Amino acid sequence: MKRPIPEATTSTVRKNGRIIVARPRRGPTVARHHAGVRVRASQAPTVSVLLPVWNGEAFLEQAMESILRQTLSSFELIVIDDGSTDQSAAIAEGYAVDDDRIRVLRCPHRGFSATLNAGIATVRGEYIARMDADDISVPERLQKQVAYLDAHPECVAVGAWIEVIDEAGRHLGLKTYVTTHDEISAAMLHGASPIAHPTIVVRRAVLRAAGGYDARCYPSEDLNLWFRLGESGELSNLGEVLLKHRRHKAAIGVREREKMQAMALAICNEERTKRGLRPKTPGPILAGTNADGRYHFECARTALIAGSHLTALCHAAATIAAEPNRLYSYATLFACAVPKPLLRFLLNLRARYR
Repeated sequence: MKRPIPEATTSTVRKNGRIIVARPRRGPTVARHHAGVRVRASQAPTVSVLLPVWNGEAFLEQAMESILRQTLSSFELIVIDDGSTDQSAAIAEGYAVDDDRIRVLRCPHRGFSATLNAGIATVRGEYIARMDADDISVPERLQKQVAYLDAHPECVAVGAWIEVIDEAGRHLGLKTYVTTHDEISAAMLHGASPIAHPTIVVRRAVLRAAGGYDARCYPSEDLNLWFRLGESGELSNLGEVLLKHRRHKAAIGVREREKMQAMALAICNEERTKRGLRPKTPGPILAGTNADGRYHFECARTALIAGSHLTALCHAAATIAAEPNRLYSYATLFACAVPKPLLRFLLNLRARYR
């Protein structure tokens, strides 16, 4: 059982020798979204957006811009730098120069869960939204999710559907999720995370009471958190795309897919045992051994499930080129030739008997 996360004031954080709250200061990077006009934060923002980053300079500006362009104006954006060695912190601080809504926390490298928990301790908003440093939120995202939570007090957290894009921002396919609490709870007990982590908006009080993220569950700490949040209220997804989720070689879901699936199964089986259910058995995991192979395989798999056969075929061919001696490369190409209804039937059949 995780302990509740205490609320930290700005002064508390600054006295901590390991965490620095960066004050706006002049630097080499200039925020471009307001053309030199200083933007002042509201006294009590409705939403606190947590954006952890570790060496994410390639896509960080796009991610931050997508939050700054939200139709909901009452928010704060907290960028938590996890000891980056690139320009990530400088980019974030450059945006904070003229925008009081942005705060930058600079931490030593401690990992994803510790970074997020450091952010959770400093938030001021009634709601906490997640955002990844390589994704893009649609402008209406926060407004729609906050409106849903306001209208459904029984719901403690809400996610949304996503559009999956590749490294260059090209469309790979849509990823939809079940929307109701009962459907989400059932999916979790099958070892899947039925909420896209970077789309979540959660009530601050509930997240803190649950104890935040458990680093022992990396890299599937989100699934562990959904189970704990579900003990306090309902979980939901909005049935529309509110975020563009990027696949790239350095993404956790690409480079640590095997570990992610193994941890998700362990979390699922722990919950199943508590409820007197038979544990799920692990299935085969197809994955590459080099970055190019893993990346193109994940792109092909995503496009194939979404029904974008031509895109899937292109990435399947690239997977073979990257790892011509691996059987999984050719299995991906073969799957592209299977009609979509039959493919979905086979995937559902495999999931049912695992």
